[in-house]
Amino acid sequence: MLNQRQRLLVAAVLLAAPLLWLGLKTGEEPLISVTGDDVEQVDFFIRQAEITRWQEDGTTGQVLTTPLMQHYPEQAAMQLDTPVTRIPRQPGGHYQLQADSGTLPDSQEQILLTGNVQLHDTPAAGLPARMTTDHLTLYPPREFAHTDALVRVQRGDDMTSAVGMDIFFDQQRIELLSNVKGEYHAQ
Repeated sequence: MLNQRQRLLVAAVLLAAPLLWLGLKTGEEPLISVTGDDVEQVDFFIRQAEITRWQEDGTTGQVLTTPLMQHYPEQAAMQLDTPVTRIPRQPGGHYQLQADSGTLPDSQEQILLTGNVQLHDTPAAGLPARMTTDHLTLYPPREFAHTDALVRVQRGDDMTSAVGMDIFFDQQRIELLSNVKGEYHAQ
C-alpha cells in the first residue's frame, strides 16, 4: 500500500506527461497578428448600445439600439450590428426600423441601413404595415428616410411595390417614387 507522499508523486507523474505535451503542442502554433497595416483598427466598441434622440419638448424621440457598435476612426463612422430604431408616431403607435447592419457617421446626420431593411408601421388604430427594401438612409434630425432601391409595402392582404421611397415621419406620409404596382383585395 502506498503512503500519502508516494500517491502524490504518482499523481504528479501521471499529470505531468499530458500537461507537458499540451505545453509543447501549443508552442508550435504560429500566432496571428491583427496589427497589420491592411486591417483597419477599431478604437472603441459598445455592447448593448442604446442611443436616444430627445424631442424639443423633452419627450423621447428616436431610440436606436444595437447589440454591437464599433467605431472606425479612419472611416469616421460607427458600424452597427442588427440595429433597431424606434420612432414614436402621433397620436399613438410607433415606427420600427431594423436591418442586418448599419453605418452611423460621426456627424450623426444620417444612418445607412443595409441588408433586409424592414420598416414596421404600427398605428394606434388601423392595420399595421410592413415595408421591406435592401437599403435605406435615415436622417434622424430631419425625421426623414429615403431609398432608391426596390420597396415592397404590405398592409393586411394588400401589396404594393415600387422603386424608390421617401418617408416623412413627422407628417406620417410615404411617397413611392417610380414603377409603382399594387395588388389590392376588396372587402
